Amino acid sequence: MAVVKEVKDGTNLLKDARDITMVELGCDDVTVSLTPGKIILWFGRKVGESLIHEVIFGVSEIDSSVNYEQEVICNFNNISEYENMGYVLTSYAKTKGGYRVIFNIPFSKKPALAHFVKSIVNQLREKDVRKTLHWDGSIDRMILMHNELKRLDGWEIKRIEYKGEEEKVT
Repeated sequence: MAVVKEVKDGTNLLKDARDITMVELGCDDVTVSLTPGKIILWFGRKVGESLIHEVIFGVSEIDSSVNYEQEVICNFNNISEYENMGYVLTSYAKTKGGYRVIFNIPFSKKPALAHFVKSIVNQLREKDVRKTLHWDGSIDRMILMHNELKRLDGWEIKRIEYKGEEEKVT
């Protein structure tokens, strides 16, 4: 199974799918980098909440086993509020200002994803946001993810890395 994208001169962008080590796609305000072990999301400050929602929930549609580890400083009573939204408590420890809590955000829990989107929107008020998601992505899943996200307006492949080489799209 291979996805073929033709560039202006008619050549195929994805040569041999078996040799792909990274696919980077997106638009001006969002970049999604897919590797076999990670999905790296970058959101620029001008991106709208609806596009963030489409990306996060699009990832979830292709692979609901994706997860994100989030650290939160909160008071002890707020831990259960996060758990009620679908966050999975990994660890916590008393720290200055409350508790340092590590949660796993499973992409199988829609309420957790909705809250995750809101947290990204809040972080964008200060600076660009980068999130590293973990998954067990094969080449086939990378291709499925590409096919899911390419339907978003203005999205295209930005870069592809093959074993031993890299190809940029201009």
